[in-house]
Amino acid sequence: MRKLFRLPLAGLVSVLLLQLSSAFAYQTDTVNHVVTLSPGTSISATTSDMRSALSYLVNRSDTATQWTLKLTPGQYVLSGQVTTNGLQNTIITSSDMTQPAQLIKAPAWDSATSGEYILYNDMCKSVQMIGLAFYGQTSFAASADPYWPDQGVYFGSCSVVKIDSNQFYNFGNAALRVATWERDPIAGVDSFKTQVSNNRFDNFYQTSTTVQDNIHGGTALSTWINNTFTRIHGSVKFASRTPGATTIQFYNNILDTGEHFGLEINNYNNFDLKGNTIRNIQSVAMNIYTGAIPGFPWGDSFSIHNNNISNVGRGIRYSHEPGSDGFQYVPSNLLIDSNTLTNVHDVSGIPAIWVVNGNVNGVTISNNNMSGITNQDYVSVTSGSTSVSILNNLAEGQPYPNKSW
Repeated sequence: MRKLFRLPLAGLVSVLLLQLSSAFAYQTDTVNHVVTLSPGTSISATTSDMRSALSYLVNRSDTATQWTLKLTPGQYVLSGQVTTNGLQNTIITSSDMTQPAQLIKAPAWDSATSGEYILYNDMCKSVQMIGLAFYGQTSFAASADPYWPDQGVYFGSCSVVKIDSNQFYNFGNAALRVATWERDPIAGVDSFKTQVSNNRFDNFYQTSTTVQDNIHGGTALSTWINNTFTRIHGSVKFASRTPGATTIQFYNNILDTGEHFGLEINNYNNFDLKGNTIRNIQSVAMNIYTGAIPGFPWGDSFSIHNNNISNVGRGIRYSHEPGSDGFQYVPSNLLIDSNTLTNVHDVSGIPAIWVVNGNVNGVTISNNNMSGITNQDYVSVTSGSTSVSILNNLAEGQPYPNKSW
C-alpha cells in the first residue's frame, strides 16, 4: 500500500513563500530563516534589491530569532548607500565563502547624493558580517591624500557585532568605522563588544572609531585580532572625543606599509596591544597621544607587549599632552615589555621608546630588544613620572642601563 506523504503546514507555507518571493528581489526561507539575494539586472536594481532584503530583515516580526542574509557570488555594483536602523540577530554573508560577494561603489557614485558608505548600520544588536568583499573609489595613484567622502562600512551605536573574514579595498577615508552614532540619544560611548577578526584591509586611508561631534565617543569592550592591514595611507585609528572608550584588545595583527602612522590611539583607557607586527611605516609605528579636544581622564592601563616593529620612522610614542582647555590628567600603569624594535630610522633625536609631554604614575619598560636604531637614542620617560622601572632591555645586542625612580 502506497504511503501518503504529508508536508507539515509550516513547511508548506515556507515553500509557498519561497516560490512567491522568487518573483521579487530576494528569496525567503522562513523555516531555515534565510534570505538569499543575487545581483540584479542593473545597478539601480541591485541597489534596490539589497535595500529591500535588509529592510525585510529589519522589520521582520521574529527579531529574536537569528536570520541569515546570503549573497550569492558576483558583483553587487551599488549606486548608493544601503542603510539599516535597528537590525538585530542577523548574519550578512556570502553564500559561497570561496567566492566572496563583491560590494562595489558604482563609477558614478556621488557621495553628496548617494551617501558615503556602502553599508551603514546604526543601533544594531547581535549582527555578524562574514566573508564579503568591499571596494571603494580611491586608488591613491597620484598621492596619499585622503578622499574623505569615500567610506566603506559603518557600525554606529551597535552592540555584539562580529566582522570576520571580509576584504576591504581602495577607500579614501575609513574602510571600517565602529563608533557611537551621532544621533544616539545617549551621550558618550554607546558602542560595545565588536569583534574585528581575520579581515584584510588594503590600499585605504584609515579604519576609525572617531565621530563627527564632541558629544559622542568611540567604542568599548572590543577585540581586533588576526587582521592584515596593507598600504595604510593614514592609520589604524582608535579615537574618542568623550570619556568611556575603554578595554580594547588589539592582538596578532599585521600592519605593513604606510606613509603616516601604523597605529594611532587617542583618549582610550585599558588598551592591550600584543603580538602585532608593524613594519615599513614612514612615520610612527605606534602613536598614542591626546586628541585636540577638551581634556578628560584617559591613558590608564596601556599594555604594549610582544610586538615586532621594523623599518619605521619612529617606534613607540606615548604622549599625554594637555587637552585643548589645558586640563591634563596623570594616567597610571603603562607597560612596554618584550617588544622587538629593528631599523628605526629617525635622525632627529627621538627615542625608539618615548614617554613624553606628561607624567605617568607607574611605568615599566622591560625586556625590549632594540637594534638598528639610527640615532642611537633608545628610551626616554618624562622626568616627573613616578614608579618608573627601565629594566633588562637590549640596545644593539648590549644591555641597556637599568634605571628606576
